[in-house]
Amino acid sequence: MLEDQWLRIYRETIHPLYGYMAKRTGGNRALTEDIVQESYLRALDSWKNGPPPDAPLAWLKQVARNVLIDCLRRKKWDADPGPAGVDPRAPADEFESLELFLAIASLGRKKARALEAFYFDGLSVREIAGEMAVSERAVEGLLRRARGSLRAVLPEPRPVGGNHV
Repeated sequence: MLEDQWLRIYRETIHPLYGYMAKRTGGNRALTEDIVQESYLRALDSWKNGPPPDAPLAWLKQVARNVLIDCLRRKKWDADPGPAGVDPRAPADEFESLELFLAIASLGRKKARALEAFYFDGLSVREIAGEMAVSERAVEGLLRRARGSLRAVLPEPRPVGGNHV
């Protein structure tokens, strides 16, 4: 791949890719930056002997998503406050976001894609149906089943502060 082609792809994809990952890491800047960097390194390695894919951003997003899943799966979950390697001073919603992302990823490709598209990417049921080439009713059912599956794999919420009986 030519250098000017690489730079064009980088300029066109860096902001959307960073935003995509920031949502999935709960705003953990260091983790987001590491994953985005790793995604571009893998792209350089993969595309060096041939043309880039027709949709480089989609390719990069899938690689970044897989890198995050691998990273989270490698971490050992501590009893408190969160996964090993996550700053204990990090906001609780950051940990919960990572925990939620890992739980969604465990549901299977279709359910995970539907939940991510709806909640992380803000797509409507109609937009998801168009993207997945299914009816809106099918997407509604998929989202309902995915939410049920997600409830089954997520831990019970922990009480915050005060005395709880």
